[in-house]
Amino acid sequence: MGAKKETESTLAWKADAAFRQAAYKVIQRAKQAGSLVVIWEDDQIKEIPPEELESRITAQSPPNEGVSR
Repeated sequence: MGAKKETESTLAWKADAAFRQAAYKVIQRAKQAGSLVVIWEDDQIKEIPPEELESRITAQSPPNEGVSR
């Protein structure tokens, strides 16, 4: 059972890393285009500057996560 839990943990980490990498791509595109990023938050659609989304993600990231930007 230990191997299954380790596999699930690794898979969860990979999925989280993939979402973060995708988010950074969205942030870069928004910065290049000079546009806002659309998010779902508090049961509402919101538009926020890419810099704000970037700071939110950075604040939530564990240290040394290793996601390339």
